[in-house]
Amino acid sequence: MVDLQIWLVRVLPSVAAVGDLMRTAWAWPMAESLHFIGLTMLIGTVGLFDLRLLGVARGIPAAALHRLAPYGIAGFALCVGTGAMFLMTEPDQYIYNPSFHYKVLFMAGAGVNASIFYSTSYRAALVQGEGLPVPPHYKWIGLVSLVLWMLVIVTGRLLTFYRPFPCAPEPTGLLATCSPGFR
Repeated sequence: MVDLQIWLVRVLPSVAAVGDLMRTAWAWPMAESLHFIGLTMLIGTVGLFDLRLLGVARGIPAAALHRLAPYGIAGFALCVGTGAMFLMTEPDQYIYNPSFHYKVLFMAGAGVNASIFYSTSYRAALVQGEGLPVPPHYKWIGLVSLVLWMLVIVTGRLLTFYRPFPCAPEPTGLLATCSPGFR
């Protein structure tokens, strides 16, 4: 995996147009703002639906909240797009960053959790009557989703507090968490 990381750090900056744009005075702050707007759209919709799965606001039909899902998907797409711009501009600050590794892991976990929901419980959850008790497995799916998305936010925030440093000697683990340099 370390070789893959080194390769990514070498290849990603080759998209020079993105790096050049992001290094202008306003591009990075604007991309950050768009990233947070996308995150707000995502968490605002997914979080509401997850809370409904946990049994909060049983008077609101789950189907009504689920109609907001396209806004959450649009927010996720905005986050992925701006995140890719950050990654292409400063790949070494992300590829070797343990916070980034965890963020990607938690996002993947949230995706698996959503896949489980949509393959097992989606239809039944949307037709569940108002005011009825929420089945335990819905609560688990909602809780796992909320926790994973909160962890994505926390690890994303921690990215700025950890800057990879040069390795001495070369990294030996599965993933490099320091900058091994170019071989």
